[in-house]
Amino acid sequence: MKLVMADQGVDNIVTREYRKGNWTVNETMVLIEAKKMDDERRMKRSGDIEGRGKPTELRWKWVEDYCWRKGCLRSQNQCNDKWDNLMRDYKKVREYQRRIAERGEGTHSNEGSSYWEMEKNERKVKNLPSNMLRLIYERLEEVVEKKGDQTAVAAGGSGLIPNIPYVMDRPITSVETSLPPLLQHQLLAPIPAAIPLTLPAPPQLPPPPIAAAAAAPLVQPSPLSYAQPLPTVDSPAKRRKRGTGNGEGSSGGTTSANNSNEVGTAISKSASIIAEAIQASEEREERRHKDLVSLHERRLKMEESKTEMDKRGLDGLVDAINKLANSILALTTHKKQSAPK
Repeated sequence: MKLVMADQGVDNIVTREYRKGNWTVNETMVLIEAKKMDDERRMKRSGDIEGRGKPTELRWKWVEDYCWRKGCLRSQNQCNDKWDNLMRDYKKVREYQRRIAERGEGTHSNEGSSYWEMEKNERKVKNLPSNMLRLIYERLEEVVEKKGDQTAVAAGGSGLIPNIPYVMDRPITSVETSLPPLLQHQLLAPIPAAIPLTLPAPPQLPPPPIAAAAAAPLVQPSPLSYAQPLPTVDSPAKRRKRGTGNGEGSSGGTTSANNSNEVGTAISKSASIIAEAIQASEEREERRHKDLVSLHERRLKMEESKTEMDKRGLDGLVDAINKLANSILALTTHKKQSAPK
């Protein structure tokens, strides 16, 4: 893997040939040191607007240049990928060690043994990195912890609160001591209880006069009469059924006749369609048979013509042989007669 680089203002061209394969311990330590230096460099420039807007590619280009100066011949993409893998493995080991410390189990038990005391196969069973070295882990821990402290300090200097859960978990008494006396008095003042509101009683209406109530009897609605049924709207099917069932007049007979005519028409149409389909099928079969017969006749004619041609060829060959024999015979006879006695 090669990369051609040209310095600005200089005509010379630098060609970098990156190293491939697994990372050595020395290269990994150089990468961690380069990332630490890059974090410190960016934290110093955190107040600068240009420093904040630097893209990720430029930052990893700086890491690549630092690694090259230290003898680690890796590209910025290789450095980025390796750092991501290191952080993933570091977080897994750190979380496992934290769980072990919280449970407080012995270091000689199978379940609670430290990561550094386990074999590779046991690490794989517990879904842990199998080749994390303690030196690299401790170096990563220093870089990560230092970066977290620097981030907290930078956030505090800029007026931000980086650890909101920590601030919310602290008791409010620690906040009261830092407040002015007037605000402390307002915070410590008890909240007055809710004052019940008394609503005025609703005005009482005068009772209705008894005489007026007796003189005007209540008018009750007339009960529904069930003698007269409500009009119903029947569907045509119900009317046909009722007409055929009760045997009413000519309307029922006409309806049944119409139904019979419709059924007969449908049957006749179906029969005609079936007959046409059968006839068409028979015609197609007959045409197919004729085509087969004509094909067979053409084949016979071709065979007959071939046989005739072969026969003519043989006859011609026989005639030619006979002529050749007669010529040879005549030639020999002529030679015998012309020979001197």
